Parts: sequence; C-alpha cells; structure tokens
Amino acid sequence: MPPKYGFPYRGSKSKIALDVINVLPGADNLYDLFAGGCAITHCAILSNKWNNVIANDIQNTTSLFLDATGGKYKDEKRWISREDFFRLKDVEPYVRWIWSFGNNGRDYLFGKDIEQVKRSAHRFLFENEYDRTPQSRVKLTKRFKEMATIDGRFELEQLERLQQLETYSTDYRDVEIKSDSVVYCDIPYNQKKGVKEEYHGLAFDTDAFYEWAGTRDFPVYFSSCFCEDFECVWQKDKLCTMNNKNSHGKKLIIERLFWNGKGEHIRQTLPL
Repeated sequence: MPPKYGFPYRGSKSKIALDVINVLPGADNLYDLFAGGCAITHCAILSNKWNNVIANDIQNTTSLFLDATGGKYKDEKRWISREDFFRLKDVEPYVRWIWSFGNNGRDYLFGKDIEQVKRSAHRFLFENEYDRTPQSRVKLTKRFKEMATIDGRFELEQLERLQQLETYSTDYRDVEIKSDSVVYCDIPYNQKKGVKEEYHGLAFDTDAFYEWAGTRDFPVYFSSCFCEDFECVWQKDKLCTMNNKNSHGKKLIIERLFWNGKGEHIRQTLPL
C-alpha cells in the first residue's frame, strides 16, 4: 500500500506527492500555497529536500495538520452526528474536514438512511479494542459485516521536523516569498479562462492566478489537468474516485505539473 500523506481532503495530492516532490527543484525554502490536506507539505518535510517548508491555505487547514501531527487526535473517538457537524464545522477544523462528505467541508459525511448503522459500527470498533491499524479494522469488520470504513480517517505520523514548518491562512498573493525559494500551488482544477472556479466555497480567479504566476521572478509550479499558457514539466495518469464516469465509479485523469519558466528546471521527456 502506498504511503499516505496529509489528511483526507477533496483533491488531495497524497497519491502523487512523491512524484511532485521529486520533480520540484531544491532550494532553501518550499512554499505550498494551496496546502489543502497538506499532503505535499507532509511529504516535503519527510523528504529533507528543503531547509524550510511554508504551508498556506486560506481555509486554515494547516492548523488541522499541525494538531494532527502533534498528536491531538491520537485518542479521538468521538462520533460526530449530523447535528454535531453543522453545529461545530465552522469552529472545529477536525469536524469540518474529516466528517464531511468527500472531505468537502460542507456536507455531512453520511446520508440519513445509513447514519445510524455507521454510528453503530463506529461504536462497535472502539468498544472492541480497535487500535486504528488495518489489521485490527479487518478483524473487527468481519464481525460487523454491514459497516464501511469509518475509522478515524487520520493516520498522520508524528513529525520530528515540524520546526521546519511555518503556516499561514491567507490569500496566496499575501504570502511573502523569501529569496532562494520554490513555490508549489495546487489550484482548483477544470479552469477555463474568464471563469471563477469555486475553491471549497470561495471564488477562485484562474486568470488572476495565471497573471500572478507569470509575473513572479521565482519558480512557481502548479498542478492542473491542462493549461495553455505554461510549460508542462511532468504528467501522470491517475484514477479519480470522486467522479462516477464508468461502472467502477472511477474516472481516468491526467495529472500535470506546470512551470512559470523561472529558475532552472531539468526537463523530462513526457509521454505522448
């Protein structure tokens, strides 16, 4: 099983985090300006490729990452009901992102028709010495056939190098970039010129981002499926489970990494 980075988040880069980290050039600092579930941040810290890692997300998801890696949720066993979710989601990042459907931060995790059986399954696990390991989950789910995977959803290891990490919760344009830095941006996908996309409930201006990236004097890399105005330096096929486009509930997309042409980059031969 491939390693997991960050916490579950819609659009997480956990599955390709190592690929992205390997492609990004070294420098003194790495900025992850749309950190989301902090998969790239997490992988970057473990890689030791940069002396400092700076994570920013306007939704303040970076605070959840810090709390999780600091062990705050090590003994978290709460069942969050639908009522709890809507009461707490705007004040507890854990509730908002871990207990929302598709980790979208907006809708409750379970439908009303299955909420009670999920609640029973949750209680069954934690009342029967569930230790959050896959082995324990498999053993216990055999005794509770109806349940789906609803464990703590959080398997972040504690990081010894968190002193590297600076965090912000602001607009990407407001983060001051230090010298000798590389910037990575996981911007909202399906961008079309002249269209403002939604970024977890916030309007995102793609054209303004392109203008910003193109006029920076430091290297900016960003993930997308397509972009006409910047050079693609890496790409990889990826199955996306959030779109039910075939009988298996998965859609094949091409993850691409684009570069604003600043600094040096070792070009790779891309598949046709």
